Amino acid sequence: MTLPMSRDLVLSRLQDEEAGRTQSEAMLARFFAAHLDDLPFETAASIAKRVGVSAVTVGRFLRSLGYQRLTDLTQELRGHAPSSAWQLKGSENGNGSNIQAKQLKAHVDNLTRVFAHVDRPEWRDAVKLLAEQPQVFVASFQNLRGIGHYFASQLDYARAGVRFLDGQDGTFADLFDAERRRSCLLIIDSRRYARKAGLLAERAKSAGIKVIAVTDIYCPWIETADVRLTDPGEGEVFWDSAVSTVALLELLLEAVIEHLGPKVSTRMEYLTDLQDGFGDFDDT
Repeated sequence: MTLPMSRDLVLSRLQDEEAGRTQSEAMLARFFAAHLDDLPFETAASIAKRVGVSAVTVGRFLRSLGYQRLTDLTQELRGHAPSSAWQLKGSENGNGSNIQAKQLKAHVDNLTRVFAHVDRPEWRDAVKLLAEQPQVFVASFQNLRGIGHYFASQLDYARAGVRFLDGQDGTFADLFDAERRRSCLLIIDSRRYARKAGLLAERAKSAGIKVIAVTDIYCPWIETADVRLTDPGEGEVFWDSAVSTVALLELLLEAVIEHLGPKVSTRMEYLTDLQDGFGDFDDT
């Protein structure tokens, strides 16, 4: 007989990187970890459709966790359901359209999952790399290019040695010309996945460059990364939302600033002096 597991233990098993899972099982583990509170409203078939695997694979994955059926897991989780101030009650009956109420709830759920990152080892690993590696490169493509460029620009205010990569030169030579063991690469990606993102992650890791991934739980190349920060980004609108992506990156930026401490003030004074000298900013 399987003993009941606490919510924390379930999460720990789902996030176990030494579990030797297949790619499909790894995607299911990320989906389950990101949607524990939603699982009572899912079925094995609906999960299979959302993740893009077969219902048989879902069943096999559940058995690897010690459950014969999805209901066995969801009944156990009900006993450990958190009492969250973020939960919205009866929002569908409020002002505005039903789709707006659903979108609001999706944003709140996604942001709650994003803020849960700060208690995990991979979060601390990402912050340490972005704060301490002499060279930091940020890459994003297609419709996420602007978000990546903004993050790189903001990080550059906090510390030196930050470069944004868009791959327009077709070589990423700036990255591979750098001192590889003293560099890290942050790649931001989401559906539909940029072909360059997976290729870049694989090539960079092979070259000895630490790779941080900020992408959704379905990303096919995420296992390549040394550090993985998953962004739920799921909403009730036609396009997947970028709200949680931006929130995750802003939270990460603030954590790096906190890690750097007084160095940030010194950097800001230096940059402010340069800005005043060149007159690009008008404070009047």
